[in-house]
Amino acid sequence: MIIIYTLINGSQKVKNSNSKYFIDYISNYLNDYIIFDLQHNNYKDIFNCIKCSDTIILAFPLYVDSPNSLTLNFLDYIYDNNINLKNKKLYVIINCGFMEGKHNITALNIIKNWCVKVNLTYQGAILIGAGEIVGKKSYKFISRNALRKLKKFSISIKNNKKSNDIITTMDLLNNKMYCMLANISWNKKCKKNKLSKEEIKK
Repeated sequence: MIIIYTLINGSQKVKNSNSKYFIDYISNYLNDYIIFDLQHNNYKDIFNCIKCSDTIILAFPLYVDSPNSLTLNFLDYIYDNNINLKNKKLYVIINCGFMEGKHNITALNIIKNWCVKVNLTYQGAILIGAGEIVGKKSYKFISRNALRKLKKFSISIKNNKKSNDIITTMDLLNNKMYCMLANISWNKKCKKNKLSKEEIKK
C-alpha cells in the first residue's frame, strides 16, 4: 500500500490538541494518508511510513518562539541520524496562543533552516494565530477568515502545489475582546482542576 501523505501531530496535549484539529481538517481534503502522534507513536513506525510517502505534513504549537520540545526532539533525531529525506516534500502548520499568526515566523525559520540541513523540499506553511479559537467549532464565526485560509492551504496540498506562507489573524477581535475570551477559557480550566485564580497567579 502506498501512503502519499504522512501527517504528524507534534503537540504534547493528550487530548483536545489544536494541532490535531488542524491535521484532521486538512486530511478531509486528502486520500491515501496516515496520521501519527509524536506523543504516542514510535519513530520507527513514522519513518517506515515516510519512506513510502511523497509528502510530510507537520503540525505543532509554538513554545517560546520555537517548535515545542517534542517536535524539536523529532527534528534533531532526523538530523543526527542522517535520515534520508531527499525527494520528500514538507508542509507546515504552526499555531500559537497570540492573536496574530506572525508570532510563529521565528519557529518557521527554524523549520526552513532544518529543511536545508536534511535535504527536504519545503512547500509552504500556514501560521495560525489564536489556535484555541480557530480550533473550536463554537467560534467558527469569529475565525471564518482563518478557516478560509486553512482551506486554501489544504487545497494547495491536495493539488501538490507549493504554497506561499499564509498568516492568519483574528480580524473580528481586538486585544481586549481576545483577552476576555482567553480568561473565560482559563477560568473554566481552573474550576475543572479545582484551582482558584489566586493559586494560578502564584
